[in-house]
Amino acid sequence: MFKNQISRKMVAVSFTILLLLSGCSVDMNGSEQADKSGMESTDTRLFTTDKGEIEIPVHPQRVISDCGLLGDVLALGITPAAIEDYAATDVAYKELIKDTKVLEKWEPEYLMAENPDLIVTRNEDSYEQLSKIAPTVYVPADELETGERLSFLSDALGLGKEKGREVMDNYETKVKDAKTKLKNTGLYNQTFSVIRVQGENEIGVRWSNNLGGQILFGALELPQTEAALREVKAGVDWGATLSFEAVPEYMGDYILVTEYGNYQLIENNPVWKSLPAVQNGNIIVLSEPYMYLNDIYSWSAQLDLVTKELLNLAEKNGLPVQ
Repeated sequence: MFKNQISRKMVAVSFTILLLLSGCSVDMNGSEQADKSGMESTDTRLFTTDKGEIEIPVHPQRVISDCGLLGDVLALGITPAAIEDYAATDVAYKELIKDTKVLEKWEPEYLMAENPDLIVTRNEDSYEQLSKIAPTVYVPADELETGERLSFLSDALGLGKEKGREVMDNYETKVKDAKTKLKNTGLYNQTFSVIRVQGENEIGVRWSNNLGGQILFGALELPQTEAALREVKAGVDWGATLSFEAVPEYMGDYILVTEYGNYQLIENNPVWKSLPAVQNGNIIVLSEPYMYLNDIYSWSAQLDLVTKELLNLAEKNGLPVQ
């Protein structure tokens, strides 16, 4: 009888323990699922793009950027885990990326090896392929104003749109300060030209959006020659390739030359040497790769450099410099 009582007690205790364990198991599973659900809701989010809504990390840790967006990404304070080969050594942000992995090829296996959690690209043709590797945000950069592009990209990177607006505001403030300094010198009473060295018998003239035109005529709004303005009015808004015989008409009182180690091809040309800007020493020779890029980081650096060079020329010419 005593044995039977012990047996019944053991069964009761065992049953109680089983119930407790079962309860713990349910609670633990429920807690685990809740934690997992909470992690998913806080670690990823839906982001609206031209390609529809996509799920991206709230705070991406391993961003890969193509070279077209690299300067903007860096200006927003993000250093990518890996980048597309930017194909130039003389760029404004080279110190920022000196320790960053440059992908040997912009191909799936090379990107996958870097285990990205977000890819940003302005190349629509590669979007579908990239999106199979990791969440990919296509930035329609050519369709967006600079401020819009920065806000969109900043939001995608988990920084909020405000960070993009802050970077743009800082650049616009810098432009305003530079214009004030240059106007005090009287340089806005002169005309300006931007050229690139293309060969011994021809040069490229730029009057709008690249190779320094984006700084002189876009940001600083310095005066151009009548010939350049005529071309812009006719709809040729980027520039032209000219023979040396046609060059003088387009050259202003100051000339910004962009080159890649080939300035010597034109510096002894008789037509070039006859230009008033050349004879007066009002020439600024800068690296073409440095002046080529149109991202906000490069623009800011280009603005600093061009403003400094123009103020140096103004001082050399006896103009008031503050």
